[in-house]
Amino acid sequence: MRKTHQKIDKQIIKALTAVCEDAKYECEGFTWLTHEVDYQRFPQSLRVVLVFTQDTPEQALLTGLQSLVPVVQAALAPIINHALPAKQIEARYEHTVQ
Repeated sequence: MRKTHQKIDKQIIKALTAVCEDAKYECEGFTWLTHEVDYQRFPQSLRVVLVFTQDTPEQALLTGLQSLVPVVQAALAPIINHALPAKQIEARYEHTVQ
């Protein structure tokens, strides 16, 4: 990873960490988030994944996703110079191994 990519990745992590900490208290069932990116196709390849507990009701997951999309977009806009398309932000249930 190039130094410029490392710098951008650190900025993304910092912005998403702030979103994550707030979301833990504001969205039912929300536990954490992550991102994945291919810097050869940045920012089109940037994806943000919002993770909810397995016992979160589907409606709460959808409501959480709906409320967090604009928050994620606002947090990342200064870094990527535009709003991240909503289709690049998704919600998933956390998988646990038993």
